Amino acid sequence: MYYFRWLLGFLHLLVWGSIILVHAIPPPDPVQCNRTICTLSNSYGAWGDRKDCSVKSVVYPTTEEELRSAVAHANKNKLKVKVVSQFSHTIPKLACPSSLGHHDSLLISTAKYDSSIEIDSVNLAVTADAGVALRDVIDKVEEAGLSLAAAPYWEGVSVAGMISTGAHGSSWWGKGGAVHDHVIGLSMIVPGNESEGYAKVKQIAAQDQLLNAAKVSLGILGVISKVKLSLERGFKRSITYNFTNDSSIENNFMEHGKKYEFGDITWYPSKHTAVYRYDSRVPMETPGDGINDFLGFQSNEILISKSVRASEKLFESTKSVNGECTLADTTLWYKKQIGNGLKNNGQIFTGYPVVGRQGKMQTSGSCLYSPKTRIDASCAWDPRIKGLFFYE
Repeated sequence: MYYFRWLLGFLHLLVWGSIILVHAIPPPDPVQCNRTICTLSNSYGAWGDRKDCSVKSVVYPTTEEELRSAVAHANKNKLKVKVVSQFSHTIPKLACPSSLGHHDSLLISTAKYDSSIEIDSVNLAVTADAGVALRDVIDKVEEAGLSLAAAPYWEGVSVAGMISTGAHGSSWWGKGGAVHDHVIGLSMIVPGNESEGYAKVKQIAAQDQLLNAAKVSLGILGVISKVKLSLERGFKRSITYNFTNDSSIENNFMEHGKKYEFGDITWYPSKHTAVYRYDSRVPMETPGDGINDFLGFQSNEILISKSVRASEKLFESTKSVNGECTLADTTLWYKKQIGNGLKNNGQIFTGYPVVGRQGKMQTSGSCLYSPKTRIDASCAWDPRIKGLFFYE
């Protein structure tokens, strides 16, 4: 028990010592190649079946025509093909062309197909290349005085990967919190016959009956090349977290979702605690320049990440219920103290409500943007360290 208390105290000091802004090594490239083979990994460094995803070759198109040519090459040569973005934040093995071997497979990466973001302020729409990062789209949209209503909480996704896998935020209002429900058009490259050059670009508009199938297609109908999303006039959000008893959660969640446009509930059943997020849009003139820098997506000192994982493994191996509960108490207490990563002025949390522009409040992922010169911090789940791991 003494060791548990010492270790938890040590972790407590480390966490408080990391409140200052930390930059970290950026995540690794999901595709690694040698002279004979390429290997695709996800951001956690392990697929559900714990087997590598090997492919014969990888191509990096930079234009829609180069993307079409890659699909045509795969079709002409009867190759199994899948698409991956620069992030690869999928837990299922969706981006792996084949589980049977690499000899007849091709991987298309959209990491370099990310140059075009077109804003249509009159019709409230944005069209982006498939590989454009969500954060780049949001920043461009906000510069135009507009807002994207829906986004997943994690911003380390491409626009095509985000919609085709059904990524979502939290909302029952309007079109809802799923980003694909805000898609009003897309371009998809599909196989063609020889006279069509073995691949062609198909434009799918809002009124097209194929749109619902194409936008959440998991990459099986074709390769999305461009995505068109609906926008709204710029707005701000006001967020307050209420850490409270979970005794009435089953009776409260319906009313909570109806009352708050972007509300959600995080449940900690072992602590009998529910965290209600009171999250509503407010006018642009509302004072506040806050940001949502969610704690779980911030850069972490590598020593902290390793220590937390070591503690969890120790408590599990020794069947220490007290140790696991104490660690959970410490984590929950810390989240409450810092507003779960909300920052009133972009630097620290000083109290509720936290008000900020939609683009700064709807999603986060600060551990993504890190100079390679820093080697002492990373995203907590970086597979190059023995940090946090998610078992699936």
